[in-house]
Amino acid sequence: MHPAPDPLAEHLGGTMTDLNGQRPRLMSVAYRMLGSVADAEDAVQDAFLRLQTAGAVTSPEGFLVRTTTRLCIDRLRTRRRVEYIGPWVPEPVETRGRDSALGESLTQAFLLLLERLSPDERAAFLLRTVFDYEYAEVGEVLEKSEATVRQLVSRARRRLGLEGESRFRATSTQANGLAERFVTACRSGDLKAIEAMMTENVTVHSDGGGKASAARRVIEGRDRSARFLAGVFRKRLRTCELHLTEVNGGPGVLFIHDGKVNDVVSLSLGESVQAVYITVNPDKLVRWSVAEID
Repeated sequence: MHPAPDPLAEHLGGTMTDLNGQRPRLMSVAYRMLGSVADAEDAVQDAFLRLQTAGAVTSPEGFLVRTTTRLCIDRLRTRRRVEYIGPWVPEPVETRGRDSALGESLTQAFLLLLERLSPDERAAFLLRTVFDYEYAEVGEVLEKSEATVRQLVSRARRRLGLEGESRFRATSTQANGLAERFVTACRSGDLKAIEAMMTENVTVHSDGGGKASAARRVIEGRDRSARFLAGVFRKRLRTCELHLTEVNGGPGVLFIHDGKVNDVVSLSLGESVQAVYITVNPDKLVRWSVAEID
């Protein structure tokens, strides 16, 4: 028997296999826009559904990028985090074993930085700077003039404190070495050793979302951060296995209890540890190892 015809493929004059090949890139755009795998999946799926009911579409790929981006902008405009309990950290994703030139634009530090931008600024900046779309192409996606897009990108750069057209670089071998030494110090509980590897204004963001035990405020400074991290590692090591991994394109740690991810720790590194992001909100750990994001 011949397979049943695919209505969407016939409608578009192509195959679903070809279209599904666009999902990882669409997810990569949507996740950076929203900082949430679940919300990104919803936006991408909605874009595919709208494609199915659209009229004549000359470029399915272009339609999907435009629709996904606009859906993300709409979500950002209506999203409210006023009721979120404690610090909000972007949902972590496992990137171990992936060779992505866009790795640094995945870091939780970078995604939190994007929170400074308006939805339009965020979309224009990401499409132009991270995904290499030309200004005219970004204008088509956002339905804005090229001049307006240039203004949006320029304003975003100023707000983020970035200059030039340099692309993001992957985490270096030196950074991985620093991460291993830092984790060793945290495991040992040696406060002086932990402090010695952190910047003076280091911050620790602990996201429990009111569903798991976590600090209710961002912890600042070497002394308080070192004590907090030593306590977290001491408590977790009583019941959990510790595994080094890669989180959002950078060094990180998994705490696993009974085969289930309990905590994901991500490190933001320069010459020293600049910030630590701890995710314990169980809702944000469901898709940890399965998200198709580069």
